[in-house]
Amino acid sequence: MIDDIIVRKAGGNVKKLLIVFLILFFITGCKQEKQFETVIIKTKVIKQQQNGIVEKQGEKVKPIIQEPVDELQVVGNNRLIVIDAGHQRYGNNAPEPIGPGAIETKAKVTSGATGVVTGNLESQINLEVALKLKGRLEKCGYQVIMVRTSQDVDMSNSERAKIANENKADAFIRLHCNSDDVFSTRGILTIAPSNTNRFCSQISDASQLLSKCVLDNICQATGAKDRGVMISDNMSGINWCQVPVTIVEMGFISNPEEDRLLSDGGYQDKIVTGIIKGINEFIN
Repeated sequence: MIDDIIVRKAGGNVKKLLIVFLILFFITGCKQEKQFETVIIKTKVIKQQQNGIVEKQGEKVKPIIQEPVDELQVVGNNRLIVIDAGHQRYGNNAPEPIGPGAIETKAKVTSGATGVVTGNLESQINLEVALKLKGRLEKCGYQVIMVRTSQDVDMSNSERAKIANENKADAFIRLHCNSDDVFSTRGILTIAPSNTNRFCSQISDASQLLSKCVLDNICQATGAKDRGVMISDNMSGINWCQVPVTIVEMGFISNPEEDRLLSDGGYQDKIVTGIIKGINEFIN
C-alpha cells in the first residue's frame, strides 16, 4: 500500500515536471521566433540602406549621403595638381595677347562677378573652394600648387598658366563662377580647347577628357544641372597652357538659389568632392 502511494506521488511529480518543461519549451520557442523575426527585419533595413533606397509609407526615397573626405580614394601617387582660384579682388585691364604670338589681346585679368543675392565676390568664392580643394587633394595623395592664396594679388591669365606649365602639372584646375543676364539660368559647365586650337591643340584631347570627368562628377555630387563641356579657343587662361586644363564654372551667381549655394560650406564641399573624383578618373 505504501509502495503504491510512493509510485503515485512519483508519477505525479514526473507529470508536473513534464508540464513545467513543456511550458518552458513553449516560452523559449516563442522568444526565439520573435528574435528570428527581428533579425529578418533588421536585415531587410540593412539591404535597403545598401541599395540606397529607404521605403516609407509606400514611397521610395533616395537618402542624402554625405561622403566624408576620408572615404575618397588615396590614389594621387604624388601627381601634381595646380589650382587657380579665378580672378582677384581688383582687376587689371592692361592688355595681353590671348595666346603665344597672338595679335589679339584681352585684359590681363578681371575682378569677376558679384552674387545677385549675397553680394559676395566671385573671386572670394573661387578662393574658398580652391583652399578646400587643396586640403582634400593632399589627403588623397596629390601634390598641390596654388596660383594664389590671397585676394590681394595681381596676376594675369598668362602668368597663371605659366605656373602650371613650369611645374609640369598633371592637371590645371581653374575655378570660376558663372553669370548671366537672365536670373533663371543655372547649372555647371566646364571649358576646354578645341582640337584645332592654334595655341594648344596638343593638349585638347586630354583637356576635354579632364573637363568631362570633372563635370560629370560635380553634377553627380551636387545634383546641379549639367550644361556640358564648352569648347572655346578664346580663353587666354587656356590658350597659354601646355598641360591638361579645365575651367570649372561652378554655378551662376546671377541665379539667386545658386548664388546662395555657392557661398554655402556644405555645397562647396560637394563641389570639391566632385572635382577630386573627376581628377581621379582622369589621372588613374
